[in-house]
Amino acid sequence: MGKDLHDKLHHAQELLSHQIPSGDLAELLERALDALISQLERRKFAAAKKPRQPKQPTAAPGRYVPAHVRRAVWKRDGGRCTFVGESGYRCRERRFLEFDHIDEFARGGQATVERMRLRCRAHNQYTAERTFGVEFMRRKREGAR
Repeated sequence: MGKDLHDKLHHAQELLSHQIPSGDLAELLERALDALISQLERRKFAAAKKPRQPKQPTAAPGRYVPAHVRRAVWKRDGGRCTFVGESGYRCRERRFLEFDHIDEFARGGQATVERMRLRCRAHNQYTAERTFGVEFMRRKREGAR
């Protein structure tokens, strides 16, 4: 453990001294992870204890996916890639997930609960290559770099 990490842990123990008088590291780390996970869930799929009602229930313009759509899609898809292979096997990936337009955005796809899904990065790219072609997607990825 580096000095910076050690100092941060010690500082957190000091700040939580009223709630965790023993300074128990396991309890401190559990609280820290709870806070980090909560923050990441809010950012990734708009998790909220009391979500606001959407101002506009229709699709948003551009690539923006509204918070109510992200929440509903994440819940519906179980926080997991929805790709199903020819054998009927559903991808088990829960990392590198992306919100994917069922009808490609480039072809007018809209960000609605019914027209969005979760895909892992690999399956999102695979679908794009099947739709637009491998060479086209290679050029797009190079252009984005």
